[in-house]
Formats: sequence, structure tokens, C-alpha cells
Amino acid sequence: MVASAALGGCSTVQDDVRNDREAAIARCVRQVDLSGPRFKAHAMTYMGVSRESLATTMCDRLANGVAEGRIDQSDINRLIRTGQLTSKFSFLRG
Repeated sequence: MVASAALGGCSTVQDDVRNDREAAIARCVRQVDLSGPRFKAHAMTYMGVSRESLATTMCDRLANGVAEGRIDQSDINRLIRTGQLTSKFSFLRG
């Protein structure tokens, strides 16, 4: 999954969100938009959102999860690697 790759760049995801949340979210949105249809369908069902709101909603909620300490770099890396939204990401459901 490339959706969270923008939140998992060279610095840590925590640094990215803390230093420039809006830029981190914008990069994430671009990556979600580039994600494959299979991941998008999975994420829309998991989160209960429309295709139109998927990218912005997902990235905003991911940034909130990072800021609140719910997820960290290893969680983002695992999501990127597997594309699976596990119970660790239940906060994405809103």
C-alpha cells in the first residue's frame, strides 16, 4: 500500500506530523489517490467512507492517530508493506 508512504518518509512519521501536519497530510492524500483499487475498496469499507472522501479522511485520521500516540513509524511501515487495516487502525473508523 502506498497510501501512508507519505507519512513514512525519511524522518519519522511523528516528526512529519509534528513539524508540518498539513504538508504530511497533503503527501498522504496524493499517495492514497495513487493507491490501487483493491486497497481503496478495502479502506472505504473498513472506514465506512465514500471514494470521494477516502483520501482526505484517511490521512487526517492517520495524522490524528500519530499525534495521539495510537500508531507510530512501525505501524505505518507495516501498513505500507501489507496494505491491511488491522485492529490497530480501528480509530480510522471515526
